[in-house]
Amino acid sequence: MVKWKEEMIIAVEIDKVWSLFRDDCVQKLMPKVEEHVLLENDHDQLGAKHAQSYYEGEQLQTYIVETVGYEDLPDKKIKQTQFDMNQLVVVFYSFTLLKDGEKRTKFIYEGSNKGKGMMGKAMLLSGSKKTRQQTIKTFMERVRDEALKL
Repeated sequence: MVKWKEEMIIAVEIDKVWSLFRDDCVQKLMPKVEEHVLLENDHDQLGAKHAQSYYEGEQLQTYIVETVGYEDLPDKKIKQTQFDMNQLVVVFYSFTLLKDGEKRTKFIYEGSNKGKGMMGKAMLLSGSKKTRQQTIKTFMERVRDEALKL
């Protein structure tokens, strides 16, 4: 299993940063996503399921992404999602925002990739830690940069 947890302070109020994590804004933070179509329940709610499609190379991949955790309090906001990638890896993301003053937000990005069976575990072991860290850093910087535009 691969796990990560990174934190960053963003000089923007919590509600503005949180708006980036709405289901209708997914492409701002994840520009490779082609479609994010609601299948079950309501957007931005615990239990929401979306068909999310993006290109991996030349091939369009579609996964069912479920919101498995959701909390929207004035000083703390959490969105957690999970999906199976090709029946090989269970991918879990957690985005936590904590109010850190009137115009500052602590952004915590954590997650895990857990291999299912030998093939999934081997795939994770063969991945580059440096590439994984760069992907996490790039995502966090995108969140910060998009928040600063609001």
